[in-house]
Amino acid sequence: MNKKIGAALPGLLPLVILIVAEWFWGLKAGLWLAVAFGAGELLWHGLRHRRFEKRILFEMALLVALGVVALLMDGSVLERLRPTFYLLLMLVMVGVSAFSKYNFLMMASGRLHKNRRFGPWEMMQMRLTMQTFFWVMAVYMAMLLVAVFLLDTRIETFLNTTGLYLYFGLALTALFIFKRIQSKSYAKEEWLPLLDEDGNINGHAPRSVVHNGTTQWLHPVVHLQVLKDGGLWLQKRPMHKLVQPGKWDTAVGGHLAAGESLDVSLQREAAEEIGIEINNAQLLGRYVWKSSIEQEMVFAYLAHYNGTITPHPEELDGGRVWTFQEIEEALGTGVLTPNFEHEYQLFRHRLQTLK
Repeated sequence: MNKKIGAALPGLLPLVILIVAEWFWGLKAGLWLAVAFGAGELLWHGLRHRRFEKRILFEMALLVALGVVALLMDGSVLERLRPTFYLLLMLVMVGVSAFSKYNFLMMASGRLHKNRRFGPWEMMQMRLTMQTFFWVMAVYMAMLLVAVFLLDTRIETFLNTTGLYLYFGLALTALFIFKRIQSKSYAKEEWLPLLDEDGNINGHAPRSVVHNGTTQWLHPVVHLQVLKDGGLWLQKRPMHKLVQPGKWDTAVGGHLAAGESLDVSLQREAAEEIGIEINNAQLLGRYVWKSSIEQEMVFAYLAHYNGTITPHPEELDGGRVWTFQEIEEALGTGVLTPNFEHEYQLFRHRLQTLK
């Protein structure tokens, strides 16, 4: 965390210089010092990397806009409104970053994530934190406006000094406690790896979030088609399953756990669901399957197995061998799961050739 804060300081220093210098020498001096620092930083970065940094330009533009508006705000009421105006601009930035696709804060604080890619779970957590700060800042700004126009100046002074630290201190403490409770809750769950479109791991997330029907984050699963004499052995999904209860499905299917390889996951799922050990599985291929609750990258395998299959009584409601003719006749009747039908039709030729 200290390294992150240190990396962010260059982006915050111009604003800090403006605020501190204004206290001692006035707004104009503070603005000149802050702009001079930003220009120096821009020049140093340009000479070092032979290109101008867009984030620094964005920070300087925002700084100049703040200073110009502040210089134009004369008079007692306008002077008192200046802190509220600063807060309003920050509120707009946080709001746009938190509730739209234009994340200005991530762009302005690019030093924090240089040469690093954030996964969907991390981006979601940052966005939720920004949304929380948006409402915290909005409530504080509303209190300031009420104090400026309707209440005694002593209340306004309190809100701009001690009240400021108390309010945001309590808000940050509450947020910290909430995050700790949430983290402990998520730590009890199974965490699933997340994938980008090329199949590369792009972070991890709790299973409940991956399967909540709204995130649709791509994650890997393994399927095993078990080929026996006479056809394919299919499992029957028990009625207590949330997805496709009571239908016939691929013999083995399951999610990869965090840090688990495809081979290890396939062997684990085969042992857990149907009690077999496999060492000769062939990769049929991979495809993306999207349902109402999730989006999976399915790695489909095939194995010949003529031994005894023992379905797990809590995982499955039994199973049996289906001939290819039976499968063909059952397609589209609602007896088979849509995922199995898709996979079977995708690899039909190879499955029937290898029988």
